[in-house]
Amino acid sequence: MKEELIVQFFNRLGYGTILDTITNSISYIPFLIGLWLVLGIIALFLDKKNGKVVFVSAIIAIALHFLISEGVFKYLVADYVMRVRPYIEHPGLIVGMGYDMFKDSSFPSSHMASSLAVLTVFTYFYRKVWPVVLVFVLFMAFSRLHMGMHYPSDVLAGIVLGITYGFLGIFIAKKIFKRKKLK
Repeated sequence: MKEELIVQFFNRLGYGTILDTITNSISYIPFLIGLWLVLGIIALFLDKKNGKVVFVSAIIAIALHFLISEGVFKYLVADYVMRVRPYIEHPGLIVGMGYDMFKDSSFPSSHMASSLAVLTVFTYFYRKVWPVVLVFVLFMAFSRLHMGMHYPSDVLAGIVLGITYGFLGIFIAKKIFKRKKLK
């Protein structure tokens, strides 16, 4: 099945209902920044054992996301292989919606990559949160398709990249804190 037909299916699912407002809200960048900050601050102040490592891991994971997903994929490589967003490429088939009508390359999904970068860190350190994380990730993936912003392969690439950034952030932060303990 062509990816644009999958996007069209999700785009029309619940179109014109409260679902549009919910998907717009969960994808709203200031909301995500606030959510990641609140989670980081909670870890930093409430987890005396791992809070600093969690916070630094998340910061490193987000930094990797911006360097690689935003810097390399969206701007350096996009000049050569830009992937037009579904709502732009198929205007009669897919309706674009959201607070931010992005026009940059749709590959990879930055919302998914940044979300998974942070949530991978939190799930690694706080394993019991995985059901909530899974629901959030599935709903974010749905929202990116429903809003006509991404193809399924963009979302999948964002997930894989985000998990990678999360684990790299953890690895690097642990190395940093291990060195501090040795000194």
